[in-house]
Amino acid sequence: MKMINTNRRKMLLGLAAASTAAATGTTGKSAPQEADELLTLADGLGETLEAYKRADERVHQIVREWAPHWPAPDMRIVRYGADCKAHRDILGRGVETEWAKGIMRVQDLGTPEHFEESARQEWALYDHKMQTKSKRGAKTAKSFAERDAALIEPARSYWSQVERITEASGIEAAKVARSEALEALRKLVGQIVLFREKTVTGLIIKAQAMQAWESIEPFYRSVNLDGQAWAEAMTATVLRQAA
Repeated sequence: MKMINTNRRKMLLGLAAASTAAATGTTGKSAPQEADELLTLADGLGETLEAYKRADERVHQIVREWAPHWPAPDMRIVRYGADCKAHRDILGRGVETEWAKGIMRVQDLGTPEHFEESARQEWALYDHKMQTKSKRGAKTAKSFAERDAALIEPARSYWSQVERITEASGIEAAKVARSEALEALRKLVGQIVLFREKTVTGLIIKAQAMQAWESIEPFYRSVNLDGQAWAEAMTATVLRQAA
């Protein structure tokens, strides 16, 4: 990687020398040299991009291996309320349901704790209704209590499988590593693009940085809050060098 960086530095210095010679020949004046700081930032671009690609590939490798084993819940445990958790795939995305084909959505599923508490409350309500003269609502409360009690084990089975695969696959650590690598790339690209270049070599470096950023997934590009500032900086760079 150091050899690649050295070769890139030589190439950029050669471009700088060529642009300097051209400018000197045209104006008769010495042209500026590109800032060493910008050249140094450019040296790290390739390695930073490769680090992100490795981290991203690691995530996809885990998904290819483990996603087929991700459990499908008993849809009777779909529930919203206390002690419920989101139903997601191994990457944390929404999941297609049997009643919404083609739609990736996030919904909540009850945990064992949720159904245990819900059943307890329904049994308590049943006991209360049975002590009233009319006993109105007792049958319904008993039905709900029995229903929720029967869902404790399906919920426990599903969430235990999720926990086991999450831990065994290492997906959480891999996603953290990818996020860190992505942030490092985003930060470096921003430093390069927002740097006040001196020569056309700086423009080339910035174009390379933007090209590196274009290689990541569109979703991450779309949520980049600095995108507008980068676009404005690139426009200003082109106008400066064209002048």
